[in-house]
Amino acid sequence: MKKLGLIGGMGPISTIDYYRKLTNGFQKIRPNSCPPIIIDSLDVFQLLKLEEANQSEQLISLLNCSLNNLAAAGAEYAALTANTPHMVFKELAALSPIPLISILDPVCQAIQLKRQKRVALLGTKMTMELSFYPDKLASCGIEVIVPEPSQIAVIQEIITTELEQGIVKSQSKKKILEIINHLSKHFGIEGVILGCTELPLILQQTDCRLTLYDTVELHTNALLTEMFK
Repeated sequence: MKKLGLIGGMGPISTIDYYRKLTNGFQKIRPNSCPPIIIDSLDVFQLLKLEEANQSEQLISLLNCSLNNLAAAGAEYAALTANTPHMVFKELAALSPIPLISILDPVCQAIQLKRQKRVALLGTKMTMELSFYPDKLASCGIEVIVPEPSQIAVIQEIITTELEQGIVKSQSKKKILEIINHLSKHFGIEGVILGCTELPLILQQTDCRLTLYDTVELHTNALLTEMFK
């Protein structure tokens, strides 16, 4: 069994969600046991500033330092507990002393299993505006639709001022669902990627008739599969 290293704190609430889902999933396989996990917790607000300023070199350096901490502590593979830092995943994976498991691969696989061809992407401003998600999914024959600039600003505000601090507001959920309905009406989307690991805090499948792709759930399932290899 492999020991997992998580770069956490991106943000703290979603890191807790990762740990909970990993533990619950592990115990379905091995009751009365806990998974071997090491967490190196970073400052989400420092990371967000680097991401928004597109300071890729500094972001890579910070994340690679965390990966080295995890490897030194005995981790045999690792993951980023957020979507946005995957903007530098390729560069980081090339530097990492241990294998790095992407969040995008299980997301792509889940959409393919549903045989869907057009999905919306919700997340931070950087996740929605950069090409790493559309490029990955395009390689699998899947089209990614992102909200309009004004809608992106609304989602970014909800994530950074509410969800990153564990605050969930019903009016914010309503705003996000209105954006999803707009994308469904005008672009014919079949599903929605919750491309920020805090978004599952505010949206569940019962809230939406379209398929919601919970990136935390999909990523943790992939990490558990790797743990037992």
